[in-house]
Amino acid sequence: MMSGHSWLHATAALCVGLFATLAHGAYNQYPFEAPQDYLTVATDFTPWADALSRHESQRAVLFSCTEGTKKCRGRLRSFNRMVTKAQGLSVQEKVHLVNIYINRTNYDTDHPKRLYDKDGKKIGVLRNQWATLYEFLTDRGDCEDYATAKYFMLRELGVRARDMKVVVTYERKLRGYHAVLALRLDGGAIWLLESDNQIRKKYHGGYRYVYAMNEHSVWDHRDDY
Repeated sequence: MMSGHSWLHATAALCVGLFATLAHGAYNQYPFEAPQDYLTVATDFTPWADALSRHESQRAVLFSCTEGTKKCRGRLRSFNRMVTKAQGLSVQEKVHLVNIYINRTNYDTDHPKRLYDKDGKKIGVLRNQWATLYEFLTDRGDCEDYATAKYFMLRELGVRARDMKVVVTYERKLRGYHAVLALRLDGGAIWLLESDNQIRKKYHGGYRYVYAMNEHSVWDHRDDY
């Protein structure tokens, strides 16, 4: 039988462990509503602002493919099918569809990004550049490009910018930087869309959040740690 002294120690240890578990869970949940982490407007982050500008200039080329024209090549043909299929779906259904569709593209670490003008003509090649949806579908990409492609495609399907952020993290397990798309649903649930088809709906452990952005703003999460 456990003595009173031992029982007190065991109870205290259990309480400490439970508190640590709860704190750990709250600590790792992505802080979607974190006004204290607001840094600046999106246009001040030049590489991201350039990607936003290129995407806007390429939208006409992207959506010419929804008409089934012969201009569509490679994955742009399937973009036509996905846009049509997404009509009438709920936000959650669109998220699942886009996550699987984008993740079907072969992963290519540090792949040189081909840059295109508004008519789809290649205008240059850069490394370590945020890719647009058009550039991703025609030229593959790495983790940050998966996240931005999902962001741009969900925006085209009507998901609000204020409910999405491209989040750059430090992943403890891999000991490297990684990007995911954070999405806030009606009701407050926060999902993290990974590049391996996983959607982290509740547990967000294993990440240290570094910074995030959407087409309006940039957030700096480093002081949270």
